[in-house]
Amino acid sequence: MSESFYRFLGMLGVLVLLTFRPVHAQPAEIAPGDYTGHRLDDAVLVVEGENATARISFYRPEMLRVEWLPADVASADTSFAVIRTPDYTPTIRDTDEALYLRTAELTATVHKSPLRVTIADDRGRSLLSEMERPLLVTDSTRTVQFAADSTMAVYGTGERGGSFNLQGRAFDVYNTQHYGYSEAPATMKINVPLAVTTGGFALFMDEVDRGRFDIGASTSGRFAYTSEYGAVSYVVIATDDIREQLRHYTWLTGRQPMPPKWALGYIQSKYGYRTEAQARGVVDTLREKGFPVDAVVLDLHWFEHMGDLDWNRDDWPTPFEMMDDLSDRGVQTVAITETYISGPSDLFQPAIDDGHVGTHPDGSAYRLPDWWSCPDGCPALLADMTRPETRDWWWEKHPPFMGDSVAVGDSTKGAMAGLWTDLGEPEKHPDDMEHHLGPAPVIHNAYDLLWAETLYRGLRETRPNQRVFNLTRSGSAGIQRYGTVHWSGDVARSFTGLAQQPSLMLQAGLSGLPLYGSDIGGYLGDAKSPELMVRWMQHGALSPTMRPHGVDNLPTEPWHFGAQAESIMRDYVRLRYRLMPYLYTLAYEAHASGLPLARPLFFADPEDPALQEASEAYLMGDALLVAPVMKEGARSVDIPLPEGEWMDWWTGEVTSGGRMITADAPLDRMPMYQKAGTIVPMRPVRSHTAAQPADTLDLRVVPEVGRTAADASFRLYEDDGSTMNYTRGDYALTNITQTFRADGDTGVLRLTMSPAAGSYDGFPDERTVRASLHRVASVPSEVSVGNRTLTERASTSDVLARGGFHYDGDTGVLTVQVRLSTTTAHAIVARGVSLR
Repeated sequence: MSESFYRFLGMLGVLVLLTFRPVHAQPAEIAPGDYTGHRLDDAVLVVEGENATARISFYRPEMLRVEWLPADVASADTSFAVIRTPDYTPTIRDTDEALYLRTAELTATVHKSPLRVTIADDRGRSLLSEMERPLLVTDSTRTVQFAADSTMAVYGTGERGGSFNLQGRAFDVYNTQHYGYSEAPATMKINVPLAVTTGGFALFMDEVDRGRFDIGASTSGRFAYTSEYGAVSYVVIATDDIREQLRHYTWLTGRQPMPPKWALGYIQSKYGYRTEAQARGVVDTLREKGFPVDAVVLDLHWFEHMGDLDWNRDDWPTPFEMMDDLSDRGVQTVAITETYISGPSDLFQPAIDDGHVGTHPDGSAYRLPDWWSCPDGCPALLADMTRPETRDWWWEKHPPFMGDSVAVGDSTKGAMAGLWTDLGEPEKHPDDMEHHLGPAPVIHNAYDLLWAETLYRGLRETRPNQRVFNLTRSGSAGIQRYGTVHWSGDVARSFTGLAQQPSLMLQAGLSGLPLYGSDIGGYLGDAKSPELMVRWMQHGALSPTMRPHGVDNLPTEPWHFGAQAESIMRDYVRLRYRLMPYLYTLAYEAHASGLPLARPLFFADPEDPALQEASEAYLMGDALLVAPVMKEGARSVDIPLPEGEWMDWWTGEVTSGGRMITADAPLDRMPMYQKAGTIVPMRPVRSHTAAQPADTLDLRVVPEVGRTAADASFRLYEDDGSTMNYTRGDYALTNITQTFRADGDTGVLRLTMSPAAGSYDGFPDERTVRASLHRVASVPSEVSVGNRTLTERASTSDVLARGGFHYDGDTGVLTVQVRLSTTTAHAIVARGVSLR
């Protein structure tokens, strides 16, 4: 890592220690008072008050930053999350009553008596107004408080249990692990103080110390945030659309890099595979039983003592040969690490001697007693990931055990492909523990972000053209830019535990964390339930990531739950692989625009208030609606179906939305719908994602029907799936469009594919396109591509074997297969058809 980067961290440490300190004893609730003057400091408007200073700046016309500095705080806190500089200059007008800061998108009014800031949009609509006492400072807290619309819906703030709409709730913002939860608690292990709203704005509190949101809980219409240290900084994003709020927020804090494609495949895990033979054996069985698999995860048993960053060769005699063999089969190896160093570890004493651990206030190493990874109890240390030298020391231990000496070029062949970073809340973190950048309550929420940054920078330097995979339990604002993948923690094996997962996943996505999943089947519990495992696996197959995991008193592998359950689970794993082009394109959308893969139902119809509370069903992208079955014994699900037409994925039946429906849900079926007017790309299933053929593309097309029917479209993203070449423009985008134009009693149904924009190593010059066009009411008089008239076949299987087309009158599906160039435009045209 560069010397300049560590110089920056050193300066950051001094700044944080100066500014992140408790406020000295003062009278209760001192407010800023009245305006006393202002000045322009480059792009920052500095407004002085009697008891506090406000610093106001703009990143973009719709995005401003306000920093409140209490009287005894000399400078604003350095941001861990923000990577942009506020350098946009608004027009400023000074009057006796106020300062007016205007852009094309908003007006910020700095009232002079009392000093406070109010924000309105470009139409003059009030969005967020600091109250007359906007900043309340006591001897132990500072609270910024606003007046806001009490009827607006509020989402995000990280991983948040309880009601989906956060209006009317109050909760702490402090990363906290809960072991074996069923009902998800309000405060969990991922806290991102970003609130996206239906009120025309998003509010990002740029804070990492211990805090608390009060969103109309104590007083209706009052939106407050309380923290403990330093200045209080917030960013307001003024735009109505929550999609746009996320786009701006992820521009501000960094977007998710493209994951390796294997990260979207099936990942087999448990606590844990205890030997090399077990790890090899589980992959063998998955392959024998027809389950695609892309990775296997190794829990604590790959090392001897927590804190060791080296293989236990007694149980893992040939780890690099094992990783090489698995890689040859398309299966990547991921292993757990923790920054707690237990007493028996070889790193325990060196960590103390070299000052790499959290300390007591007197500077002595902080030994945590009775650490749980030692059967008979032992002390443990916490590596100080806020200290540059410690970050360097910690990273240098990784390349040897990861096998980077045998990794070559763009390949992880023979090396560990990813890391699992656990306990990073940090799980046990006493308030009196001191770190390089401050005491525990100051740096606690930023700890996992700094750990993730350490690994990301190290991996990018060691493997400059390989993508990063870091499965991490905790996190805070901005961590997504370091290639992290999150999960919901140590959930109980219960239907109640399962029922928490969709809402947690959606809140994470609405907090800028698009790659999120759960321990499929549940982590902890004694009851073995094939039904629960099936229902959780169905949900996991249509989640951003798919990974069974749990304590090994019960199995996590699909074949331990009976033949029927195994067959159903295999079908859903294979469905996920069929959908891989769609899912991978959604990952690109997250990288390019900050949109989550899993989206709330109100994205499909923002005007429907009933959808603002809905979180049990959700969208994957814009085309698919998923309704997991989360009650034991249930064989139907009630779904608040958004406006529009939706086709049952399994039966082809079309249902009108804008109402509550009841969907059948036998054990082998999770209700799933494709929105009319959409196209879903798919591929044939293979044993792993890299084996799926790039020269074959299946398109599931569901036209919209009616006078106002819109065209359907999809922009397909493709790249090599593993390297960083996409950052240099090595990827392909293909626009796919479906239209229907009536001509008398029938019409022309057209499916158009544009020439691919761009290319990459391995992109095919031509490919087989297999289109399934639904809702066709009559056999076409002709199907053609360019000047070629396609041959009508007797069956769909005949089409797949020889090309041409077939119309199935019972299902209303027109199947077409044709070989097409990827570098020129093509249109599949069916004439003389009608739609139903």
